Amino acid sequence: NDAKAGAVIDAIHQAGGLAVLAHPARYRKSADELIPAIANLGIDGVETYYAYNNPKPWQPSPKQTKQVKQLSATYNLFNTCGTDTHGLSLLKRI
Repeated sequence: NDAKAGAVIDAIHQAGGLAVLAHPARYRKSADELIPAIANLGIDGVETYYAYNNPKPWQPSPKQTKQVKQLSATYNLFNTCGTDTHGLSLLKRI
Protein backbone atom coordinates (compact mmCIF):
# COMPACT_ATOMS: atom_id res chain seq x y z
CA ASN A 1 0.00 0.00 0.00
CA ASP A 2 0.99 3.64 -0.40
CA ALA A 3 1.86 4.14 3.29
CA LYS A 4 4.36 1.27 3.21
CA ALA A 5 5.84 2.38 -0.11
CA GLY A 6 6.22 5.92 1.20
CA ALA A 7 7.95 4.65 4.35
CA VAL A 8 10.39 2.58 2.27
CA ILE A 9 11.17 5.56 0.03
CA ASP A 10 11.72 7.77 3.10
CA ALA A 11 14.04 5.18 4.67
CA ILE A 12 16.09 4.97 1.46
CA HIS A 13 16.41 8.76 1.37
CA GLN A 14 17.33 8.94 5.07
CA ALA A 15 20.12 6.44 4.40
CA GLY A 16 21.44 8.69 1.62
CA GLY A 17 20.13 6.57 -1.23
CA LEU A 18 18.00 7.08 -4.28
CA ALA A 19 14.75 5.15 -4.60
CA VAL A 20 14.20 3.46 -7.98
CA LEU A 21 11.19 1.45 -9.12
CA ALA A 22 12.32 -1.72 -10.90
CA HIS A 23 10.67 -2.79 -14.17
CA PRO A 24 7.53 -0.58 -13.86
CA ALA A 25 5.75 -2.24 -16.79
CA ARG A 26 5.66 -5.66 -15.06
CA TYR A 27 3.14 -5.04 -12.29
CA ARG A 28 -0.61 -5.60 -12.03
CA LYS A 29 -1.11 -1.85 -12.28
CA SER A 30 -0.13 -0.33 -15.60
CA ALA A 31 2.93 1.90 -15.82
CA ASP A 32 0.54 4.74 -16.69
CA GLU A 33 -1.12 4.28 -13.30
CA LEU A 34 1.87 3.17 -11.23
CA ILE A 35 4.50 5.76 -12.15
CA PRO A 36 2.40 8.86 -11.30
CA ALA A 37 1.38 7.29 -7.98
CA ILE A 38 4.93 6.38 -6.99
CA ALA A 39 6.25 9.76 -8.19
CA ASN A 40 3.85 11.43 -5.77
CA LEU A 41 5.39 9.36 -2.98
CA GLY A 42 8.85 10.74 -3.74
CA ILE A 43 10.58 8.09 -5.83
CA ASP A 44 13.67 9.29 -7.68
CA GLY A 45 13.81 7.09 -10.77
CA VAL A 46 12.48 4.15 -12.73
CA GLU A 47 14.10 1.24 -14.52
CA THR A 48 13.40 2.33 -18.07
CA TYR A 49 15.55 -0.04 -20.10
CA TYR A 50 14.51 -3.62 -19.39
CA ALA A 51 13.98 -6.75 -21.50
CA TYR A 52 10.26 -7.24 -20.85
CA ASN A 53 9.27 -9.77 -23.51
CA ASN A 54 12.52 -10.13 -25.36
CA PRO A 55 13.94 -13.62 -26.00
CA LYS A 56 17.44 -12.31 -26.72
CA PRO A 57 19.97 -12.52 -23.86
CA TRP A 58 19.44 -8.83 -23.16
CA GLN A 59 17.92 -6.12 -25.26
CA PRO A 60 15.42 -3.52 -24.03
CA SER A 61 11.82 -3.79 -25.23
CA PRO A 62 11.06 -0.76 -27.45
CA LYS A 63 7.35 -0.37 -26.63
CA GLN A 64 7.74 -0.41 -22.84
CA THR A 65 10.95 1.63 -22.96
CA LYS A 66 9.21 4.41 -24.88
CA GLN A 67 6.23 4.40 -22.49
CA VAL A 68 8.38 4.51 -19.35
CA LYS A 69 10.70 7.19 -20.80
CA GLN A 70 7.71 9.43 -21.52
CA LEU A 71 6.33 8.95 -18.02
CA SER A 72 9.70 9.52 -16.37
CA ALA A 73 10.10 12.79 -18.27
CA THR A 74 6.60 13.90 -17.27
CA TYR A 75 7.33 13.27 -13.58
CA ASN A 76 10.99 14.39 -13.65
CA LEU A 77 12.39 10.97 -12.72
CA PHE A 78 15.75 9.65 -13.80
CA ASN A 79 16.04 6.52 -15.96
CA THR A 80 18.02 3.41 -15.13
CA CYS A 81 18.87 0.20 -16.95
CA GLY A 82 18.77 -3.29 -15.50
CA THR A 83 19.73 -6.73 -16.71
CA ASP A 84 17.71 -8.64 -14.10
CA THR A 85 20.79 -10.79 -13.52
CA HIS A 86 20.23 -12.47 -10.16
CA GLY A 87 23.15 -14.90 -10.27
CA LEU A 88 26.33 -16.02 -11.96
CA SER A 89 24.46 -18.41 -14.24
CA LEU A 90 22.77 -15.42 -15.87
CA LEU A 91 25.87 -13.36 -16.66
CA LYS A 92 25.21 -13.71 -20.38
CA ARG A 93 22.55 -11.03 -19.91
CA ILE A 94 25.19 -8.39 -19.26
